[in-house]
Amino acid sequence: MSDELEYGYILVSVKTAGGALPVANAVVTVKDANDNILYVEFTDSSGNTQVMKVPAPAKSNSISPDTGLPPYFNYNIDTDKEGYVSVRNTNVPVYPGITSIQPVEMLPLPEGLRIPLVTFSESVPPEL
Repeated sequence: MSDELEYGYILVSVKTAGGALPVANAVVTVKDANDNILYVEFTDSSGNTQVMKVPAPAKSNSISPDTGLPPYFNYNIDTDKEGYVSVRNTNVPVYPGITSIQPVEMLPLPEGLRIPLVTFSESVPPEL
């Protein structure tokens, strides 16, 4: 059992049109489980953020399931762009040493319409 922190990584890939078109210049905010902001990034022309380094639990947590400690940390990701429905992905799991790729599907709004936020829960903790 270890209380040591390691690091995992998050890359957010934002698309529209059923994943066919990238959404450039979307604002992506990565928050910890307590909603503290860790990163604010913009997507590039491919709809991707830079890879973001975030704390993750020690790998030893996943070796012994009897420790009662989770093998991953959860993060919340907000994605916004004018003219699209804002998206919140909650409970995005990040494991130590692994890059988690979080896909985000944004829906365009009809001109002049504004919808506040759509929330998706990304994970149900796996049975150990």
